[in-house]
Amino acid sequence: MSTSQELTLVTGFLTVIGLSWRWHAGAHGFCPGIDIVDGVLLIAPDARASAALHEAGHLATLPGEFRPYAQRNVSGVQRLICEHVDFAEEPDGDLQRAAIQCSDPEATAWAWAAGQHLGLPPKAIIQDDEYDGDGAFVRLQLATRGYLGINGLAHAGFCAQRPNAYAKARGLPAFPELRFWLQRNFGTPIVGSSSRHGAGLPSAGVRRSAPRDRGLINAASANVQ
Repeated sequence: MSTSQELTLVTGFLTVIGLSWRWHAGAHGFCPGIDIVDGVLLIAPDARASAALHEAGHLATLPGEFRPYAQRNVSGVQRLICEHVDFAEEPDGDLQRAAIQCSDPEATAWAWAAGQHLGLPPKAIIQDDEYDGDGAFVRLQLATRGYLGINGLAHAGFCAQRPNAYAKARGLPAFPELRFWLQRNFGTPIVGSSSRHGAGLPSAGVRRSAPRDRGLINAASANVQ
């Protein structure tokens, strides 16, 4: 499979699950070839599939009401979450869990789960030179369910860490299978925010498909259901 085919498989998958994206030549944010503006993933035609998956993971793991506020490296939207979620009210509530478990390790674990679902080669999901040259080690951790972000996805409700009695009793799939692909909208009111300061994308070309099936699952569709 060529790199362009890998990227096409990924973008087809993003459309199916309902994650907004668009082609954008020259896109460059935290990862080369990828940017995020107003919750929309901008993808350069020559971007790595691994980079697209990782940055998509950042958007996918955000509580849905905050996703449109994500910009570039998503640190701004994470601050916005901290401003609007009352962690003292119910520290172990579903929203509070989701709000905490949407950082870089969870994005990495999500990207691995998505890439595995699509049948991509492991080295296309995470390349050797990524993660400061530790890409091979990160792949090993993910393949053996020993990566920190898997625990985060489990606590956010995406899956169970391992196929054990806990997972069976709760009807949860074990990583790398996921119960859903996009973290849900909890209905948190967002007011007085100055964090949404994106360029204001034109609507043309933006894929904003509704997810067809929530059971679908740093560096495209026969396998997509």
